[in-house]
Amino acid sequence: MTMDIKILLIEPNETVGDLIKKNLEREFDAKITLIRSGFEAVEIIKKGEYFDLCVARNQSETTNDKAIEQIAGLVLNSLYDNSLKTPLIVIGEFEHTLKKYAMVSDQLRIEELNRLVLKALNLKREEFSHLKMPDYIPYPTTHFYLMTLCPCDVFIKLTKRAGDEYVKRLHFGESFTKDDLKKYEDLGLKEFFVLKEERELFMNGLLTQSLKNLRGNYEPMKAVEVAADSFTISGDLIKSLGITPTCVAMVDQTILHMRNQITKSDKLGLLLKKLLDNKMSYSYRRSYMINLVSFTLLPKMEWGSTEQQQMLLEKISMVSFFHDIYLEEDAHLKIMNREDLKKVALSPKERDLVLNHANRAALLIQSYPKLPQGIDLIIKQHHGVSNGVGFPEVLTVNISPMAIFFVVVEDFVTQVLEHQDLTQLPAIIATLKLKYTLPTYRKILTEIESVFKKK
Repeated sequence: MTMDIKILLIEPNETVGDLIKKNLEREFDAKITLIRSGFEAVEIIKKGEYFDLCVARNQSETTNDKAIEQIAGLVLNSLYDNSLKTPLIVIGEFEHTLKKYAMVSDQLRIEELNRLVLKALNLKREEFSHLKMPDYIPYPTTHFYLMTLCPCDVFIKLTKRAGDEYVKRLHFGESFTKDDLKKYEDLGLKEFFVLKEERELFMNGLLTQSLKNLRGNYEPMKAVEVAADSFTISGDLIKSLGITPTCVAMVDQTILHMRNQITKSDKLGLLLKKLLDNKMSYSYRRSYMINLVSFTLLPKMEWGSTEQQQMLLEKISMVSFFHDIYLEEDAHLKIMNREDLKKVALSPKERDLVLNHANRAALLIQSYPKLPQGIDLIIKQHHGVSNGVGFPEVLTVNISPMAIFFVVVEDFVTQVLEHQDLTQLPAIIATLKLKYTLPTYRKILTEIESVFKKK
């Protein structure tokens, strides 16, 4: 089955527009015409170019030198004036005498947008399940780390002059260990392949076996490694598949596993030493350490009852998982301020990714079911700016208290990882004191210093 779906997307924010465009291309194999202005959309519609669907922001962003453009109103009037029955989905609050449109929240829940697209085009989700899917689907070897039995046949790819050849390497029901996978990786193998007809079988096996292993009882150091594997797997799945039930189950269990291990352990120093082990990803080690330090620190912040502090720790756990989810390179993860940004040679695309990663992550998590209030805001502000774009010229108190807490804790953890030596903690604290002079920031740093003097 092939479909040629054409969608006109009008979104003035470049980062948001690219996010929506990629989602629609991935989910519906659609051809997207992305523009920034309602007036430009009117001109395109007047020329008679056909579209199956229009998706439009309600209005442009407020600026000092430009009047707000009522984008959705312009598009809807143009469709009516040209006698077109093209369905319209509006992003944000919108009212019009012509009721021929659907509306998705300004918070932009991607799953809700996709549901409205299906409804507007009178399609079923199953019609897209095999769209653009190759015969063999690649999965990183890391996705097999928490599995012990093959849920289906697994192949490796041999590149030959006559064309790629796929050779069965693991058979259905065959057992294997992480050490077995490491041997393949030592030979340069980075991914396995699964037949597209067995993709769902593989995903079910990945979920059930990984969750089972996550729920096992481990000594603290082993538990850190298990969580590291799950952190990588669930993060990859979220980025490739979006907020799906499978991904949510994996993320929830990963975060719960990390939090349970931290709350059970009173050996802060030992866990910190384990997290300085370079065999685990930098992203994971920093996220785990943020949770570890936060758990020790929050009771000292006098922010409500024990129950309220537990809720705050749950929020920090979610923020630490998602805040840098779009940054994959260690060099990008280590950029914490404008000075760091200047020191790293970045392509225009990489620079845009770094500057907008907080805003993108905040948008992504808004689709997460039963999301505790305020998590998207903390993610958006985790570098000290209110809009989630870039880094501040100077630190201010014009962000949420939990975002301020996160800024200081993440900076401390980043410095610890950079020094790779716990004996350097006094020097790290001294350096951070020069940066955090505002009382709200300094209070958190003072508590960190107090905690580690006792360790």
